[in-house]
Amino acid sequence: VQTMADLRAADVDVLTLGQYLRPTEHHLSVVEYVTPQVFDELRVLGEQMGFRYVASGPMVRSSYKAGEFFMSAMIDSDAAAKAPASAHVALAPPKGFEWGASV
Repeated sequence: VQTMADLRAADVDVLTLGQYLRPTEHHLSVVEYVTPQVFDELRVLGEQMGFRYVASGPMVRSSYKAGEFFMSAMIDSDAAAKAPASAHVALAPPKGFEWGASV
């Protein structure tokens, strides 16, 4: 939980929490299995701490493409929220303009 707080203090917005699973007997043993309920509690805590996105579960893995997609969507969302109101104003035709009239 302290690491999560440190990440938020550093303005980290995306958090993934997963469980190490031993791929073969030649790799390090699993010391403790974390239950899905604990991952759910950590997800809720992360959201309450202000993370914009928390993926938390025993099978969650960081993914370059998923992260890239999410970050792109987040940047687009931030840009739209910061756009000046004048950027969304439709222009009206000049006074006296008639649609379909020959020039």
